[in-house]
Amino acid sequence: MRRLFILTILLLCAGVCSAQSLDTAYYDFPLRNVAGYYSANFGEMRPNHFHSGIDFKTDGVEGKSVVAVADGYVSRVSQSPTGYGLALYVTHPNGTTSVYGHLSRFRKDIADFVFTERHRLKRSQVDLYCKPDQFVVKRGEEIARSGNTGSSQGPHLHFEIRDAKTQKTLNTIAQRVFTPKDNISPYIMKVHYVEVDTVRGVPCHSKLATYTVNKADANTYRTSQKSPIKVGRKGYFIVETSDRKNDVANTYGVYNMVAKLDGKPIFEYRNDGFPFELSRYCNAVSHYPIQRRSRNEVMRAAMLQGGTDYLYPTLVNRGIVTTSEGETRNVEFVITDDCGNTSTLSFDIVGKSDDESFRGEVAEDAIIVEYNKDFAYKVDDTLSIVIAKGSLYESLALDIEPSDVEIKADSTVKILSKAYRIHNDNTPLQKSIGIVFTQEVEKSLQPYTVMASVNANGYISNAGGRYRHNRLTARTSSFGTFCLVADMTPPVIRPQFEDGQDCRGRDRIAFRLSDNFSGVSSYNVYIDGKWVAIDYSRSRAWVNLKAEGISGGKSHDIEIVVKDGCGNSAKWQGKIVR
Repeated sequence: MRRLFILTILLLCAGVCSAQSLDTAYYDFPLRNVAGYYSANFGEMRPNHFHSGIDFKTDGVEGKSVVAVADGYVSRVSQSPTGYGLALYVTHPNGTTSVYGHLSRFRKDIADFVFTERHRLKRSQVDLYCKPDQFVVKRGEEIARSGNTGSSQGPHLHFEIRDAKTQKTLNTIAQRVFTPKDNISPYIMKVHYVEVDTVRGVPCHSKLATYTVNKADANTYRTSQKSPIKVGRKGYFIVETSDRKNDVANTYGVYNMVAKLDGKPIFEYRNDGFPFELSRYCNAVSHYPIQRRSRNEVMRAAMLQGGTDYLYPTLVNRGIVTTSEGETRNVEFVITDDCGNTSTLSFDIVGKSDDESFRGEVAEDAIIVEYNKDFAYKVDDTLSIVIAKGSLYESLALDIEPSDVEIKADSTVKILSKAYRIHNDNTPLQKSIGIVFTQEVEKSLQPYTVMASVNANGYISNAGGRYRHNRLTARTSSFGTFCLVADMTPPVIRPQFEDGQDCRGRDRIAFRLSDNFSGVSSYNVYIDGKWVAIDYSRSRAWVNLKAEGISGGKSHDIEIVVKDGCGNSAKWQGKIVR
């Protein structure tokens, strides 16, 4: 009780503690009996988000011991088929919270709590908050086992340290809480230059001019072009770079990039941590059209019109380089990884004449969407869109029209409308936008009608939405091509056991779940009429018969009900003996 009292007082004081500067001696390593390699570092560019922690390798296997990195208490525990899968959150007296994701199982008392809550709520997917005195833990004490649950591509531990008050996630390698073996300087692959102009408040960009880069020595790079690079009146550079660490083949994100013009810093990117509402700004930090298809970090050395200066300690003229005709200047990039290794790229530029420089064009009848204003537009009697301020990283001339793409769908999905192209998918969004289809749909199809996204080859995927009163309203986090479809095909349930099978020799039963279009959205299993928990991952669902107390050497009735994203439902009923 005395230990709990002291811990509670410390936690009450945590609100006034700064979590921005971490004490490296305070934290233990979160895994036991592993080689200690890293598969991903903090702040890497991921699809539409920065990587919010670091990934530790678990030597290719599950079940490694996961320990609390410091004294504290389990404040939150979650279980989901996506995201972090099985995850634990431990709050510490110094004002930080540590996060452990993709676990295979929790410590028994925590697992028992989750089991009880899942059954009380009758939900297999849960996100639970715990009291400070419920699960008190000590530094180095086992709290879980590592795994591969949720949106994981292989066994590993996802780990974070956050500011407990703000939930800002912090760069633990840059702060030397963890120190990977790393004496390798960042790699620099290419440099691109883009000229900019502004017409009617809309930033216009020239095509990229790309220059290859050669290594001069261990950490110095030069452009392969020996003469100065010709630049326009205004423009900025984009650098393709990545990092490595010793003894592993993984690529990593860069921590810091400084751009200097004639020896003076004009731009700096540094990622010491970020609140989650800024995570999607990776789309503006990077050059999105290249980044979305690259394993490298494609770093934009400028802040876009509607970007955030949160990650830019130095920002002169938003990083835009101005050069007059015939003027020669020097550009230098200094790129640093999270372990302090540095590489430099230096080259000269020379200004082009005004006649040679890029001039933007925006048609007089263009539909202008300003990044800092709300926008609504009706294309025709079928389609309308709504773009809230803050959704765009910069103002644009909206390109929107009916598409002649040939939609490819099998007989299980019915196409209900023509397709509309809304701008292009190389332009990222910070916030989702609203799309409204106004169209009469046969009554029998209405409950199963959704919006579909159509890719460049005509193939469709579910984009959600709800149809009511002759209108479908949906939200999308990306521009693209969309249409209305109806899917009335229910999911498919394939039990991985025979109906009536004797299961007294097994602890679990499993099902394979699949769907033709919109994916599995919910699943429930009942044994002898009683709801039981079901775990679902990568199309496979299973029930722990032993944990559910299914015994007695008798026949038990099994029922599983599965729904897809369009509201279609499937049911399987059978029996087992256990």
